[in-house]
Amino acid sequence: MQNKLPAWDDLRVLLAVHRHGTLLAAGQALGLSTSTVARRIGALERDMGVALVHRTTQGSRLEAEALALVALAQGFEQSLAAHRRGGGQRTFSGVVRISLSDGLMAGAAEAANRFCRQHPETFVEAVSELRFVDLVAREADLGIRNRRSSSPVLIDKHLGTIESGLYGSEDYVARRVPSRVLAVGDYAVQDFVVDDAADRVPTKWLVDRGARRFPFRSNAFEARLLAAKGGRGLVLCAVGEATRHPELVPIDLEAPLPSIPFFLTMHKDMRKVPRVKGFAAAFEAVFAEHMLLQAAALAARAARRPAGGQRR
Repeated sequence: MQNKLPAWDDLRVLLAVHRHGTLLAAGQALGLSTSTVARRIGALERDMGVALVHRTTQGSRLEAEALALVALAQGFEQSLAAHRRGGGQRTFSGVVRISLSDGLMAGAAEAANRFCRQHPETFVEAVSELRFVDLVAREADLGIRNRRSSSPVLIDKHLGTIESGLYGSEDYVARRVPSRVLAVGDYAVQDFVVDDAADRVPTKWLVDRGARRFPFRSNAFEARLLAAKGGRGLVLCAVGEATRHPELVPIDLEAPLPSIPFFLTMHKDMRKVPRVKGFAAAFEAVFAEHMLLQAAALAARAARRPAGGQRR
């Protein structure tokens, strides 16, 4: 898998195929030849590492993996349309402040890169924090949270559910976990790289299974990854994110780590602010791509594991 970010031109073609049902009709709607449409779809499939469109005698059928890309293409299209309706750059001038955990900060940066290419007059402030900021009091415009809000003036959109795993460097795994499997009684003798907040759900899950050795703790996700790559221990990492770090080796567990749902939350009034609405759509698109990477990684892991559950 290349894990390359999809281009808008290719997403636009996929959206047209979804709407019009055939490569020919999609090309006619976009003013492109059928061969160009097929080439763009092929490029998108190579970038994402999954099959997206299946051609039949009745037309073109989108695979399930393509639906998240269709959704993000629609989001971009809506954002562009809102910009045109808003009368130009002044509509998007200002700051968007988003509050989220450190592990999602790269996603916020990528969303800002994409959105601000179209709207350079928008400034983005991404703040890493564990607390839930007061969105009602406008401490931030957007918040990424692991549960729905209870306030009637806030709205939540479910982005997806993140699955995590344990990963280690080739050297650490060869020395300490040659089977690449952690059984029930193995946690106490392994080293783990974790967040510095002991009450976080994944860390507590490890402790409940006997983990006692934490040679490196940090609230910075990048620091934890670097420590794990240097052989300090096994690190907790989202399955989709781990595909971007091929030097980390996945470990099979006797039970899956807790999955974590994520929601994009904002004040109802923020939906009327084009720059906030547009940046939110860009972040949703980035998160949707992560969910595609996660699905592909989980499918590949399942394919490697025989019916009995042991590694080949």
